[in-house]
Amino acid sequence: MSQSGNSAADDSGSEHKTQRKRTHRPYPAMLAYWDKNERCRFVNDAGLEWFNQTAGSVIGKMYIRDFVGQDLYTENRYYIRSVLSGHPHIFERTIKDKNKDDIPVLVTLIPDINDGETTGFYAHIADVGHLKKKSEEKLANEKELLRAIIEIQEKERSHIAEILRDNVNQLLVYVNLMMQGKQDNHEDQSFSAEMKQAIHQAVLELNKLSNQLYPSGLSLLGLLPSIENLISNYRQPGAPDISFYCNDPQIEALSHQDKLSVYRIVQDFISLILNRRKSSYILTELSYRDFCLMIRIVYNGDGPRIDHASDEFRDIRSRIDYYSGKIREFHREEEMVFIAHLVFQPPH
Repeated sequence: MSQSGNSAADDSGSEHKTQRKRTHRPYPAMLAYWDKNERCRFVNDAGLEWFNQTAGSVIGKMYIRDFVGQDLYTENRYYIRSVLSGHPHIFERTIKDKNKDDIPVLVTLIPDINDGETTGFYAHIADVGHLKKKSEEKLANEKELLRAIIEIQEKERSHIAEILRDNVNQLLVYVNLMMQGKQDNHEDQSFSAEMKQAIHQAVLELNKLSNQLYPSGLSLLGLLPSIENLISNYRQPGAPDISFYCNDPQIEALSHQDKLSVYRIVQDFISLILNRRKSSYILTELSYRDFCLMIRIVYNGDGPRIDHASDEFRDIRSRIDYYSGKIREFHREEEMVFIAHLVFQPPH
């Protein structure tokens, strides 16, 4: 009876151990303690698994150099020496697991200070690969959404520009021809001349508006001539002196969509300046090299500073964000300097 009871207890205990072993999961981050001589005093299961070690061969016996390997030790030697001098650190690294797969990790080193002396340090190394993947997926989704919004906007602009060019413009030209016919018949020549002038001016304005909505010359002429044409349309009596410069014509190697985005950023920002500032000059500069572009716009004048959080700036911000761009704007003496950095993908 007693033996049977002991046997049942042993079976129960064995089953419990098996169940506990089966449900055990390593801590999702490495946690270790190293003394001032860089010898391991504690490491959890995750650390042992990552570096393919056993507790018996590591704790109290193995040094950091041997645990992580010479290359990783050399890469992090500065931080190890610094934390043993009493300075905490948080930084990112990429390590290899036992399968030689890269793992992006966040490393936290905290000194263990007793009576003013650093006796060792705690190391917490967390696998952040899943977070990076989610972040990259989110960024990709946001970029795809931005691309779709921009594409819809451009299609709508192109459609409206096409209506203006093909329908309204043709109607005005037809009316102009009718007025010429009346002038040939000497019927109310004074009224006819005024109407012809008004219609001619309306055609010019429609062409200008159509080009602002969608730069039809971008595909035929290229980015730089299209920006030059845009700026020439802004040059009117009383308007600021607007100049344009680009350091490298290789920018024309960008895709049509990329060139259209650059055109829109320049167009929209100059329009903001003209609408919100009393500027006497606007300098626009494109500095391009190896698919990296800096857009630099310098302007002066009185008026409210352009708010980057405003609805007016939203389209500019969206286009810059699509290219993982950065924006800077600052005062320099009596002028403002706007700088946008964009990074393009090389064509496949």
